[in-house]
Amino acid sequence: MISESRQSKPLLMRGSNVYHFIESNGSNSKKKGGTNMKQNGFIGIGLLVIIMLLSGCASYSPSLVRLEPGGPTTSRQVSGDLTIYVDEFATPQKSEKAFDTNLIKEGVLPLLIQVQNNGQHPYEVKMMDITVRENDTHTVLRPLTPEQTANKAKKNAVSRAIGWSLIVPIIAIPVAATASAIHTSKVNKQILQDFSAKGFPDGTIMPNKDRSGFVFFELPKGRKDLSGLNLQIASRNEVTGESLTIASPLPAATFKPIKAAPTTEATAQEENKKGNTL
Repeated sequence: MISESRQSKPLLMRGSNVYHFIESNGSNSKKKGGTNMKQNGFIGIGLLVIIMLLSGCASYSPSLVRLEPGGPTTSRQVSGDLTIYVDEFATPQKSEKAFDTNLIKEGVLPLLIQVQNNGQHPYEVKMMDITVRENDTHTVLRPLTPEQTANKAKKNAVSRAIGWSLIVPIIAIPVAATASAIHTSKVNKQILQDFSAKGFPDGTIMPNKDRSGFVFFELPKGRKDLSGLNLQIASRNEVTGESLTIASPLPAATFKPIKAAPTTEATAQEENKKGNTL
């Protein structure tokens, strides 16, 4: 009680000071209110940018695909105990269905293969022993691992953040860049996991069993079809130790030829354009 009376007494005796205190306190409240409004506005802009980024940028929606042995684009070849089936996924529609990406634009030839063992002995087949070569020049196409191919299909967060910065205030650019980078990182992880899971698995094919998966190759620039290309598989009989090689021509497929790499400035413009559309 004593402390309360001592605190209130100066306020009663000095009215002008009380008035000044109330006036200045009200002014401070207005300043704080204005600051809070600005902060809330920035937060609102940040949330809007994040929502726009998550709803309209990077995504990955592949479909599960299976090889159809009797399909119109599937080739078949038999050698000894083994039978191989090869289906192309180089055409844009099939590539985008399986990988949500037009891999030919990235210079990648995706092939879905199946190896059947119709014999009595187990056979070992490895991805590194699967090759594609040109008949005329005997040139062997450079193989790509699923991880290397996934890196080519990964989304670019930087270009998207730059694109969004053109339509949002300058204060929101760090928010856009951060949100886009976090979201894109998750999408790229999903892409890597999907490509790895779909790759042809190394291992032993037991009698009356099969093994299937995707193999990837770097397609030479200027090619617009798969004519003159053969897929070759080198396997090993695990009982006798003998090698068995089987080859099959690739299915027919036509697509737009891969152009030479553009200049640095043109590449940057294309990346920005791609980022704005994602």
